[in-house]
Amino acid sequence: MAKYVLGFFGLLLFSCGLTPEMDADSLIQKTVAAHGWNLGKPTEIAFNFRDYHYEVNRDASGVRYSREKQDSLGLTKDIWTNFSTFERTRNGQVVVLSDSLQTLYANSLNSVLYYAQLPLGLQDQAVMAEYKGLTQLNNQSYHQLAITFKQEGGGEDFQDQFYYWIHSLRFEIDYMAYSYHTNGGGTRFRVGKNKQQVKGLLFQDFDNYKPKQHPSPLDSLAILWEQQNLEWLSAIENRAIEVYRD
Repeated sequence: MAKYVLGFFGLLLFSCGLTPEMDADSLIQKTVAAHGWNLGKPTEIAFNFRDYHYEVNRDASGVRYSREKQDSLGLTKDIWTNFSTFERTRNGQVVVLSDSLQTLYANSLNSVLYYAQLPLGLQDQAVMAEYKGLTQLNNQSYHQLAITFKQEGGGEDFQDQFYYWIHSLRFEIDYMAYSYHTNGGGTRFRVGKNKQQVKGLLFQDFDNYKPKQHPSPLDSLAILWEQQNLEWLSAIENRAIEVYRD
């Protein structure tokens, strides 16, 4: 008898236009698939962001993150190999850097490429995901997902926290929030825009906001945005995106 009651309840949810809840792992898998990452990781992703040209390269030896910039000093290139070895060159010559600067530049490089490849990072072993239920945002239904990290394997920024609003039907990340602790710490809210498919992968730009008061709970930022109580900071826009597969 119980299974018929549950089945009737599920049918009632859909007939009322509601979406049933789900667990965090299932939500992540559906989101990864909706963004095209279930097709496998491409051998190369390249794009331009602000003053830099960024690349992700994957082969049998692992993964390499890189960026380069041409300015009055010449061509500066940063390379981070397998998330362990960082090197900066200028005009082909290695620049000697302190450990602290290597960490700073590696984190900066990783930050841009982490967001560009979302939701791929949600599958990392250090991720601790918690499903936060359904909510209404901008007159649409969204699953809410909170992300924290284990210290082991979580990198330098393991204390950072993320919160995602994932569309209940499309399973695309339309909104996200995060808190960070470097440089005095802060909280940000991002609104997705300009979605485009490139070789099966879904990319999008974001408008970047911050709350007028810090700290602000991450799950409150969507409400503050709807109330126009967030301050616009910048546009996160990647240009000339290219994807290469074997």
